[in-house]
Amino acid sequence: MANGGERVAWLLLVILVVLPVRAARSLEPTVCPALEQVVQVEVHFDPARPFIDDSHSRAWIQEQARVLNHPIGLTSSRLAHTVKGQFEVRSTTDRGVRCIYLRVVTLTLGYPNTKVYIDNAYRPGSCEYQAIYRHELEHVRILNGYQERFLPLWHSRLRAFVYPYEIRPVASANPPQAQQSILTALEQAVGKEIQQLDKSQRAAQAAIDTVQNYAKVRASCQHW
Repeated sequence: MANGGERVAWLLLVILVVLPVRAARSLEPTVCPALEQVVQVEVHFDPARPFIDDSHSRAWIQEQARVLNHPIGLTSSRLAHTVKGQFEVRSTTDRGVRCIYLRVVTLTLGYPNTKVYIDNAYRPGSCEYQAIYRHELEHVRILNGYQERFLPLWHSRLRAFVYPYEIRPVASANPPQAQQSILTALEQAVGKEIQQLDKSQRAAQAAIDTVQNYAKVRASCQHW
């Protein structure tokens, strides 16, 4: 039969064993279960609807273009994008820690401030004005056409971007901050993808801005 001193020693031993185990468990990061279903991915494109500005001179247009021998018209546009998400926040067994589940992600692409500039030396309705107008609208058509064709690719790329959040949701004690971090990461991934895809669109634009094509535009009218 153990005496009082032995019982105290055993009690201390149990305490020394149990406490480190509990402490080790508390240091383990919270692992959130994977999503039961895939993240819903939505991609939308708002086509360019150009504003026609015929109030500027040829010199002003050429200065904006920063290209020598640029024609007497110019299309100005920039692809804008927004990424929005819908989240679900779940409690965990760790006090104060939540699991952040991305449920829906929506990518919207568009050219919100597209402008077509036409040399103010030409009267609206004149042959020269219409020739410039048709040429610049071809640039707008290329902008819209490429993004429409890219929509399936954007959908697959966005699926790849969100996949890590499906298999390993984020655990955080600050859900709003975690949600914003996820959206920021997706924004950056989309931005890099735009830089790559934009190369083919720019190549198509350059293909109609050749000396030969400019000559065809000028040949269609007499009073340049």
